[in-house]
Amino acid sequence: MIQAIRIHLNDGDTMNWDFSFSDHGTMRLTNVYVQGGIPEWIKLENFQCPACTLDPQENPTCPVAEVMAKYAFDLADRKSFEMVDVEIFQTDGTSFTLHEIPLQRVVGELVRLGAFQYECPVGRKVKEPMTGLPPFPNNEEIIDAFTRAFAEHAANGELEADEMELLEQLHDLFGNLSIRLDQIGRGDAHLNGVVILHSLSVLFSLSAPELVHKFIEQEKRHKS
Repeated sequence: MIQAIRIHLNDGDTMNWDFSFSDHGTMRLTNVYVQGGIPEWIKLENFQCPACTLDPQENPTCPVAEVMAKYAFDLADRKSFEMVDVEIFQTDGTSFTLHEIPLQRVVGELVRLGAFQYECPVGRKVKEPMTGLPPFPNNEEIIDAFTRAFAEHAANGELEADEMELLEQLHDLFGNLSIRLDQIGRGDAHLNGVVILHSLSVLFSLSAPELVHKFIEQEKRHKS
């Protein structure tokens, strides 16, 4: 899992972000950056998702927005397609570098971690396949993780009503997060990182029955 990343910006500056996860892949969050109290955009009641089961009295902030709050202000005035180098340090002691990738992809990874590996009651429904992904997965790997998540409960490759409802909940999650992040900064990197995952969830929705059916058939052949 990711332990830290170092972003090398094209103006020569660097950003260093540390991460912490439990043994089960759940993100641990401490010292959330807020300025002058809790910003309106991360309060739970501000564009709370219809399927969210959290109580604002017990959880005053949206978990996904809370994760983004640690980093969004660093990126608030940055542009999506600003090319950066990213060093990724992992908990097993290994590291690797991604060269010349758009900053929005970095934000997309933050959104993925916040949505699926923290405390969002919607995102946690597909946590297991998302936790198994490598750092900075490509689009195909994310689509495959969605497929695995939905294939588990699909009958003969057909999505049931509950699965269709979960897809709508995921769309709400990313749509509402986009609205939240649109309230800060003059750049678009922090916002377009959400758009990436939103687009992938919609793309999966359009082909979900076909993808799930194909996955189930492949699993059957593998076991036989």
